Order: sequence, then C-alpha cells, then structure tokens
Amino acid sequence: MFSVSDIPAKEKKRITDTLLKWGIATNQDDGTIDYIKTGIPEMKCKSIHLIRHAETIAVVKHEFMSDTSNNCGFTENGIEITRKAAEEMNNYSFDVALFGPIERVINTMKLVMDIPQKFDAVYCKKLHGIDNTGWEYKSFFDLEHNPLFLAREVENNMFARTPEGTSWGTVIANCADVLDIINDKYAGKKVLLISQGSVLRGMQILLRKREHPWDEYTVSGMYHVGDDSKKKKNYGIISQVY
Repeated sequence: MFSVSDIPAKEKKRITDTLLKWGIATNQDDGTIDYIKTGIPEMKCKSIHLIRHAETIAVVKHEFMSDTSNNCGFTENGIEITRKAAEEMNNYSFDVALFGPIERVINTMKLVMDIPQKFDAVYCKKLHGIDNTGWEYKSFFDLEHNPLFLAREVENNMFARTPEGTSWGTVIANCADVLDIINDKYAGKKVLLISQGSVLRGMQILLRKREHPWDEYTVSGMYHVGDDSKKKKNYGIISQVY
C-alpha cells in the first residue's frame, strides 16, 4: 500500500513553499494546514466564479471517480442543469473562462460554450482537482477504514494520495498557480473557472473564505453519501470564489 511519506520530496517542498506564500503553514509530520498571520497576494481581477462539472453517473451511484474512469459520463439531469446555468451566464458579464484538462471538465466546457457566450474559453492545465485513481468505482463505505483514505479525507493530510492519484496539497498548490495566472493575464477581468469541486475548495482555502481551511468540509458531504434530498448538489452550478 502507498505510504504518505512516499510523496516525492520535490513535490512536498513545492506544496509547502506555495502554501506558505499564501499564509498557510503546513505541518511536515502530519501534513495538516492552518492559517498564519501574514499577508497574502492581492488579487487583481474583478471577480472569480467557478462552475463545477456537470453531475456524473458516479455522483448518483455515490462512487469515486478518477480522471479517466467510465463513471464520469453525465446524467440527463446534470446536462439539463448545466445548460440552464450556461443560458444565465450573460448576466455575469464574464470576460474569459478557464477550463481544466480532464474529460468531464472539457465536456462541461462544451456544454457551456454550446450556448452563445460573449467570452472565450481558454485551456488551463493547472486547473486540475483531485484525481482518485485507485479508488474509482469505490464508495465512501468501501474506503472509510482505509488508512490512506482517512489520512487524506478525514485528517486532511496535504501529502496523502492514491498511488497514481493526487494529494490535496498538489491541488491547492495548483490552484495557487492558477491565481498567479489570473493576476498576470486577467487583471481587471471577470473570470469564470470550469473545473472540479476540489478546486473550488482549494480556491476558498487560499482566499481565506472560511475561518479555518476545512470548516464545513466532510468527505461524505463532498461525495454526497446518504440522503441526497437533504443536500444541495452544486454540480453544474456557478459559485462565487472571489
């Protein structure tokens, strides 16, 4: 089984240094993070919103997805909700949309851009959330006692990842790189991100939208385990980030 400590030293240093730039200290022993009293980079854009990819088969079946697993196809309900959001985008006056590299995000971008928009969609390799390769098709209940799962999703260890997947630390460091791109190329602009739920959380952590980085986060909530009628799904929904 993959060990948390096996994450490449170079990547561990990138995570630690990048988060520190954004006023987030990383415990090198257990990978936990917390805010420190320091300034963070100033955002130069007018606003940032994110639309999460459309609802997938995996969401309905309460299964994990990897970047390439077959349960990433959209449900009819997911397509309908995303198209409705696309029809409302002119109300936001976005100047540009950045979209991530995985298939379900690219397909969401296509749904958005099928509706005539006043902005262009630009590919952004760094706009890449959690990859659960090794856990695809598994449920929360299949993994709830797995030590690696507990380290990543319950203890929020920045360095824990599946053997071919990614860690929360990598996701958040990538989000920081995206914010740098926005500052460099889109100052004064209204930016839409087309991506994953983990990217939304990563952006919220970097921009200090909660008192503590992991406030209101539970893995069961993230993957909508249990009675969905009592939970608001945000797949295909536009959320304000900044």
